Amino acid sequence: MPNAEILSIGTELLLGDVLDTNSQFLSQQLAHLGIDCFWRTTVGDNKGRIKEALKIALDRSDIVITTGGLGPTADDLTTECIAELLGAPLELDEDVLARIREYFRQRGITMPDSNTKQAMRPRGAELVPNRTGTAPGIFFAVGKESLEYADIASPENSRVIVTFPGVPSELKAMWKEIAGEKLRERFVPSAIWSCELKHVGIGESALAEMYEDLLSLPNPTVAPYAGTGECRLRVAAKAETLEQARQLAMPVVEKIKERSGIKCYGTDDDTLEVVVGRLLKERNMTLAVAESCTGGLVSKRLTDISGSSKYISLNVVAYSNDAKERALAVPGEIIEKYGAVSPQCAEAMAWGIRRAAGADIGLSVTGIAGPEGGTPEKPVGLVYLGLSAEGFYAGKQLNYFNQLERREIRFRTSSEALNMVRIFLLEPAWLAS
Repeated sequence: MPNAEILSIGTELLLGDVLDTNSQFLSQQLAHLGIDCFWRTTVGDNKGRIKEALKIALDRSDIVITTGGLGPTADDLTTECIAELLGAPLELDEDVLARIREYFRQRGITMPDSNTKQAMRPRGAELVPNRTGTAPGIFFAVGKESLEYADIASPENSRVIVTFPGVPSELKAMWKEIAGEKLRERFVPSAIWSCELKHVGIGESALAEMYEDLLSLPNPTVAPYAGTGECRLRVAAKAETLEQARQLAMPVVEKIKERSGIKCYGTDDDTLEVVVGRLLKERNMTLAVAESCTGGLVSKRLTDISGSSKYISLNVVAYSNDAKERALAVPGEIIEKYGAVSPQCAEAMAWGIRRAAGADIGLSVTGIAGPEGGTPEKPVGLVYLGLSAEGFYAGKQLNYFNQLERREIRFRTSSEALNMVRIFLLEPAWLAS
C-alpha cells in the first residue's frame, strides 16, 4: 500500500499561534482511503528549509501533501519551492487569474497585483480548484527515481505532491470535491468503507476491553480512539467495491451498536448536539437551558445547528446568584442554605428555565470551572446538572476535581449535559436509575 507524508508550512504553526487542525483532518481522510500516513512534518516560511523538507518527504513517501504557503505574500513559498526543487518552470495560468479577478470583483474590491502570484503553477501540474478562496492547489507527479516531474497519466512510474491552502474550510472543500477522489483512483486499487461509532459515558480503555474480541479481526478491522469526553470505535472493511466493503463491515457495526446500547450516540459526522436536535424535532419537543459555569457553551453547541430555532426558544446564562434568583426564580433561601453549586440549586434552575420558556424540557448546569473559586468542601471541577420535564426530574453530579483545565471542564460538562437530554429522549427510566 502507498504511504503518505503531510507537510504543514507556516512559521505561525511553529510559534504555536495557530493550531494545525489541517493535519488532523488529512490524516483522518487518508485513513479512510486506506493510505498509511507515516510522517507529519511542520516547517516555517523559509525557502531552504521547505525545499529540504520536501526532498526528505519525497525520498520516503509515495504521496506528499502540503498545507499552507499558497497565499499572495512574499513569505508564501510552497509553489515556488516545488517548482525549483523539481526543475519545473512556473507559468501563468490565465484562467486561474481570471477567476481570482472575478472573486475580487464580486466583493467590490480591486484585486491587488500580488494575487497574480496565486495564478502561477509549475509546468506539468494539474490544478486542484479552490471554489471558496483565491489559492488553488496543484496535483503534481514526480518520477519514482529522480526529482523530476513525470507524466501525471502514468501512476505506476511516479509519486505525487498535492498542495492545499492553509485555510481549513478551503482545504476541506477541495479535498471533498476532487483531491481525495484523485488519490483514491491513483493509489487505492480496492475500496475501503469505514464507519466511526461514537460513544459517550465510557472511557477508551473500558471500551477496548468491552470489544477485545473484535479488535483482532483482520477484515473488517476494529480500532478504538479517544476524544474529549467521548471515544470512538472505527470499523473499516476492504473489498473490490465500496458496496461489498460496506456489506462486509455492517454485521460488525450492528453488533457494536447492539452491545453498546445507549452508550453509542451516533456515527461518523454525528455530534451530541446534532443527535439531540434530531431527537427533539422527531418528538416535536422544545428545550430550554440555564447555564452558570459553562457560560453559554451548551447553548452555543445547540444553536450552532441550522434549524435549531424549531426546538430552542430561550436559553439563559445566569452566572451570578442574583441572576439565578431574578431570571430563573431560584429561591434565595436555597442559595443561602445550600449554595449556588448544589443539587438543590441545579434542580431549581431546571424548573425555573422550563417555566420561563414554556419548554418541554428544562436543563441546568452549575459548578466551579476554576481555576479559582474552589473550597475544600466544593473543589474546582464540582458540577451539578439538572433536567426537568412534565412529572420528571433527574440530577447528576460530575467530579473533575483538580484534574482538568477550565476549558476542558466546561466542554466535558456541556457534553454531559447534552447527553443527559439525549438519554431522557431515548430512555428516561435509564436516566432516573
